[in-house]
Amino acid sequence: MKPSFEKISIGEERSLLVKRFACSYFDALYHFHPEYELTYIVRGHGQRFVGDSVEDFKPGDLILLGPNLAHFWRSDTSYYKVPNPPGSEAVVVHFSEKLVDSVLSLIPEFSVQSTLWRQAPQGISFASDSKDFPAIENLLLSLCTTTSPAGQILVFLRLLTELATFANARTLASDGYVPRLNEADTERMRRVLDFTLHNFREPIELSDIAREAHLSEAAFCRYFRQRTQKSYLSYLNELRVGHARQLLISSAMSVGQVALDSGFQNLSHFHRLFRRYSGYSPLRYRQIYQMGAKASPSAS
Repeated sequence: MKPSFEKISIGEERSLLVKRFACSYFDALYHFHPEYELTYIVRGHGQRFVGDSVEDFKPGDLILLGPNLAHFWRSDTSYYKVPNPPGSEAVVVHFSEKLVDSVLSLIPEFSVQSTLWRQAPQGISFASDSKDFPAIENLLLSLCTTTSPAGQILVFLRLLTELATFANARTLASDGYVPRLNEADTERMRRVLDFTLHNFREPIELSDIAREAHLSEAAFCRYFRQRTQKSYLSYLNELRVGHARQLLISSAMSVGQVALDSGFQNLSHFHRLFRRYSGYSPLRYRQIYQMGAKASPSAS
């Protein structure tokens, strides 16, 4: 079993570590590390977990994470089942708190970046449908091809400045989210998340998930709410609705079939929760994407 604490080896001679990698699917454990992380999804779909935020991800997803913010990206189940999955690819940049606190924060010309460091502990998402995003994407890809360490730093500083002035950005984890990270506690949460991800299509009783966490039902409810600022049922419903959204976009399954495959045994309950979390009905959600609409019209 891999440890939940991830050690990032940037090296004494470098200020940042840039990796572009391709794989069949994203399947990292729920983990954290003291470095900042900037992750850009080139290819792939699935669910992204940042603190107490659970959302779908797709190509163009760009996230800045602060130090010790628990996270992982997990590919959609279709990437695991088919003989030849479409493949996944990401650009990941790690840089240390020391670079931020001892260098960037002391340079007046980089004061515009202070917004990034204030919001990064919650995770920041940068919308890829913004007109300014192509410039950021070009800088990210340039980081991967720049071989000179000094040249790479210059590109990185330009990238940070673009991100700091990017208008279409939002934080992910809730305002009340407070990381409580130690290896034992994070391992427990990893077990909870792994069990849920593998079984959310089936009925999950509170006793099942409490047993997975080695807690009583009452203690588990307190534990989960304290660490995510939401109930386990809310988290489970968000995960199921996220899976349903992906099926509505990528498959020809009927709404009823989507509901069952996403773990909902009652169709009216599915419709009610889907509208609550998405703002509109499952059928209207599918129609929006089939029409290629950029904005979400009112619910039908």
